[in-house]
Formats: sequence, structure tokens, C-alpha cells
Amino acid sequence: MNSKDSPYEIDEEKYDRFEEKYNMIYRRTWDKSLPTFGKMFDENIESHINSKKEGYNRIDFALVAAGWTVYEKFPSAFSRNRSEDTDIGYGIDWMKTKLEIQDRNLITQQIKKAAKFFGASLVGIADVDDKWIFKTGFVRPTGISEAESKKGVREGSEPNSVLDTPIKLPEGINKVIVIAIEMDQEAISTAPAQPAAAAASLAYSKMAFVISCLGEFIRNLGYRAIQSGNDTALSIPLAVDAGLGALGRHGLLITPEFGPRVRICKVFTDLPLISDIPNLNFIKKVEKTCKNCFKCSESCETDAISFDKEPDFIPTSISNNPGIKKYYVNVEKCFEFWIENSSDCGNCIAACPFSRIKEILTPTEFWK
Repeated sequence: MNSKDSPYEIDEEKYDRFEEKYNMIYRRTWDKSLPTFGKMFDENIESHINSKKEGYNRIDFALVAAGWTVYEKFPSAFSRNRSEDTDIGYGIDWMKTKLEIQDRNLITQQIKKAAKFFGASLVGIADVDDKWIFKTGFVRPTGISEAESKKGVREGSEPNSVLDTPIKLPEGINKVIVIAIEMDQEAISTAPAQPAAAAASLAYSKMAFVISCLGEFIRNLGYRAIQSGNDTALSIPLAVDAGLGALGRHGLLITPEFGPRVRICKVFTDLPLISDIPNLNFIKKVEKTCKNCFKCSESCETDAISFDKEPDFIPTSISNNPGIKKYYVNVEKCFEFWIENSSDCGNCIAACPFSRIKEILTPTEFWK
């Protein structure tokens, strides 16, 4: 077990690196025991649109789908390296040598400034901890968009072996820049209606843009950069390590600035950066709050979020990684509602007091 000053408590005998195929987005493609097997958001979209229900009309779904554009279609969003050196008018020879780093504090400050300049809401740096790196998972080919690379996986036509590639970072990649992108407060307040899902999809496209630019910035300095969204490693513990926040009852990162209204991405690198430390005071505040606050549990449409007073080590399914003391979310139930809702949900995010949502808007009010 970890010491009392650690941001998490781990049972080393039970903990193992997570296999990405157990993520619900992937499980629904191969696990025939699930009621959501073979299903995705399009399952009920037409019936939602025809229902004329507020927040579920064609305008709303068009907004959600448009929000994914950069994330899904931009080939360089999640590159592990530069596919080719292209002279765009600035030359390329000067990029082929490493910038000599004389002041680690300064380059760390400049990397954080660059991340925020490109659009990051929050940025922190952590040492790479191998236990958060996926044991196996899907490796996207360089230079291919998310939509193109996962077409066969999403359709269920690819063999399951494509999800079982061993994940190992290249030698010398020992730092991770963790970035949080804020999701629109007004849109999230409409959860579980589609404007809330649009806040999430847009955040994914923003994070794809930010890490694309940051990755190229690092490569322009002569160092390596591996851009990552939800792939490669568990984002939340890396964000905790980087000092961005704490894990909440709802299984999401809670930040001091935006609560859980964020999406997380990261860039792994060999730049000699200075790591941040976990925000232990805020972590203790969140732990105390979550033990006595059940607003996210009460807001959940499928009772997927625990009402237990204390966190524990007992997972609800193979989609939870065992061996960490926390409130385990029943993600199978959660995903069932996603399919019914034709998008992700957001109820727990809107309900969380750390989100600081003072006014709940109807979808009609959001559009006005």
C-alpha cells in the first residue's frame, strides 16, 4: 500500500496494468455478454429526432457530430512521430539537431506557455509512471485519422488481436505533459441532452488540435513527442500526478478551476522538463467532499455511481482496473444509458458542485 501522503492507495498484489480492450467503447465491439454488444450512438438517433424531444432534434445532433470533426478527421492528431519532414517555408535543417537545454525551469515554463497558447485550459507535467501505461491496446498508424484507423474496429470487422498490441513507450520517453480542455459550462448544464454531448465532442477536437501543435513544437526543438488522447495510458492518474486535480466519486478528474468539466490529453516526451507534484491539499478536499456528497450518484439515470460512504478496492466489472482504492463506477450501466441517449451523458458532471454550474439551462435556453 502507498503512504498516507500518496494521492492514491494501491494494493500492489491486485494491481495490473490496464488492457485497453476492456474499455467500454471497445468491449461493445467484441463482448457478446453485454446488452450493448454491437451497438453505438446511432442505435436510437432517428427515433430521438422523430420524437421532437427538446435537446434531441436534428440541430442538436448536427452540433454534436460537427464537434468531433478535428478529432476524427485530422490525420496528425495523435502522431507518435513526424511522418515526413515538410518544408513549409521555414526550412527543416535547423530542426534536425536538439536544442541545447541550459535551464530546465525555463524550458518547462516555455512548454506550459506554448500549451496554453495553443489552447490548453490547464497543463501540468509528470514523470512517466509505467503502471499507468496500458498493458495492451490499439496502436493507431501514423498519418491516419481516427475515423480511418478505427473504421474496421468500430464495425467489428477487425480481429480482436488489433486491440492486443503490447504498449511500450520508446526508451528515453520519461516525461508526460498532461493537458485539460474545459468543456462549455452552459452546454454541460443541459445534460443529458445533446448540447452537453456537443461540449464533449468539441473538447475532443480542441485537444486533438492542441497536442498536434504542441507535438510539432517539441519536434521542432529536436526532441520526441508522442501525442495521446484516451489511448496509450490512463489519463486521470497521470493528471493527478501532474498536479491537475483529484479523482472524484463519479470516476472523473476534478480540477480546482473547472471541476470535472474537462477532457484530458497528453504528450509524452524526452524533453528534460521539471515535473509538478500532486495537489495533495485539493485531493484531501475532494476526498472529504465526495464522502458526504452524493449529487453525482443521485443524478445518474442508471445508478451506476456508488452511494457507498467509503471508497474500496472492489471493481464492478472487467472494465474497472482493480487494485486501487476508489469509488468504482459501474461503467456497463453507464454505457447502456449512453446507447439509449444516443450520446454520452454528462449528468454527473453537471451535478458535481466543483463544476460551479449556477444555472441549469434547458436546450432551448442554451440555443438562445
